[in-house]
Amino acid sequence: MRSDAGSPSEGATCGVASFWDRNPHYSEDPEFWMAHPLCRRAINERVSGSPSTWPLDHLYARAGSPRFERMLSLGCGMGRVERAVRRLGIAREVEGVDASTVSIEIARRQADEEGLTGLRYHVADLNTLSLRGRRFDAVVFHQSLHHVAAVERLMEEVRACLAPGGQLFLEEWTGPSRTEWSAARLARWRALYREVPPEWRRTRDLEPPIEKDDPTEAVRSSAIVPTICRLFHTIEFRPYGGQIVSILLPQIQRSAMPEEALNELVSRWLAIEAAELAANPASSFHHAILATPRTGIASVPGRVVNALRRAALHRTIARASALC
Repeated sequence: MRSDAGSPSEGATCGVASFWDRNPHYSEDPEFWMAHPLCRRAINERVSGSPSTWPLDHLYARAGSPRFERMLSLGCGMGRVERAVRRLGIAREVEGVDASTVSIEIARRQADEEGLTGLRYHVADLNTLSLRGRRFDAVVFHQSLHHVAAVERLMEEVRACLAPGGQLFLEEWTGPSRTEWSAARLARWRALYREVPPEWRRTRDLEPPIEKDDPTEAVRSSAIVPTICRLFHTIEFRPYGGQIVSILLPQIQRSAMPEEALNELVSRWLAIEAAELAANPASSFHHAILATPRTGIASVPGRVVNALRRAALHRTIARASALC
């Protein structure tokens, strides 16, 4: 995560297609913090209680391991989740949607190469997507919703497209949005970073964790959990941390460190995270969530607040535009 960002328009693409068209394999970077074995073990254990059970697998088991007629994957990228769903027979039909034409082309090609049927892919901006019709039994977000500016709008669409009893599966960065970082907020991480020997750091001081090349990264990530809690009833709500390691590890020169020293550093940071999560689960920057839409009278308060939030966002954008 890294960059500067202006006020997010509820319907703006913010360059998401162009970034992911140029970098379709970006999410498979082996240097990504979640790829470190100690981090992966900690994530899995925090969500499922088992070091070998991944978050989405746990959510699916928690849902009762159902077989779905139609599943929707939003922000599908190159289609790994959808292919796995079809290989395992979890859903008879799966639709994947992504803003990147290149990623969708790769997803289609790899599905064809594997001989998988029941998969359909579409290019669309999630900020302006219309999903009404209660056509889907399940909707999946896997590290994609934090690229959406129009969080409240999209989750209303998701709520409306789920059939009765339909389920939302989500694993996401839910920490601070890209405009919410300041020197004061970074102070605690910078203190930890300064404890690392200079030859192991990428920069002299910790940089704000904002993706410079992808203006959609964490564009309104802090709105995700409040919006879901307003519109959905959560069945499984698992904060799994990342509030230390995901900020610090990307700015470490891993290749310059002995493996033992790196593992010791990561273990220390994970221990700090675990203590914080035990004391305050809301400190987490990532969540795995299984939920169903609120319905009837129980849905009214959340939908009203959601509408007010959308209206307030529009007013903020209008004022910013008037100053330009």
